[in-house]
Amino acid sequence: MLIFFRRMSKVVIIKGEDPHIMIEKALKYFTKPFNKRIILKPNLINTEPPPTTTPCETIEALVEYYLKFGFELVIAEGSGWCNTHEAYRKLGYLKLKEKYGVKLVDINNDDFGIVKNPNALFLKEFEFPLTLKDAYIISVPVLKEHSITKVTLSLKNMLGATIGEKARVAKKGRFHKMLNESIIDINLYLKPRLAIIDGRVAGLGGELKAKPKKLNVMIFSEDLVAADSVGASYFGKAPLEISHLKLAQKVGLGIADLNKIEVINIK
Repeated sequence: MLIFFRRMSKVVIIKGEDPHIMIEKALKYFTKPFNKRIILKPNLINTEPPPTTTPCETIEALVEYYLKFGFELVIAEGSGWCNTHEAYRKLGYLKLKEKYGVKLVDINNDDFGIVKNPNALFLKEFEFPLTLKDAYIISVPVLKEHSITKVTLSLKNMLGATIGEKARVAKKGRFHKMLNESIIDINLYLKPRLAIIDGRVAGLGGELKAKPKKLNVMIFSEDLVAADSVGASYFGKAPLEISHLKLAQKVGLGIADLNKIEVINIK
């Protein structure tokens, strides 16, 4: 009788305060991207400062790290609750364009192609933003709670990497008809390769105006489900009791069972 063992997912947790040092140390545990173009996807849901949104200094640390190896860097977001370029301006992201020459893209208004998956849970057709085509996508959220999904981490963050509706707010409202299923489908279509969750200062109480809690951690994994599951545990939440994480494991997107995740703690 043959017995097959599934390899455990690896999650790297590093403690500290300086994202430049933390990113430099943690990314040594992962292979370099195989694509020339890297998409950094922060969570800029609105123009509120961190921990509601991803700190600009974290994205800057990633830009500096990957530019050393000759990668092309693009910062891409499609804010759900404000004008994306206004978020870039108010939260300091314009300086990254000026200082490093990186491109800032508003995914809400990106060109797109239609892709289909008859086996999708909800989104049988999907408007695939062309900026993301053939790119290595890194989801870079802040460690934050959510009023509906309990947490909004690397998987939920990818809703912002979709074409926006023509509305002033709630530009991703169509996904809320079946939110958990939409999260899964979007991640299967876009296939982000790495999660980097900034939990140096976590966000408590909700997604639009989070209350800060200092944790001094960052979480890294090529398995976004595993990264989010470990992240959820910092809020005392059981990953398999979070609907989209449980569903993500069920469809094979990643591992949500903490007992099947290898956690590497570094300082």
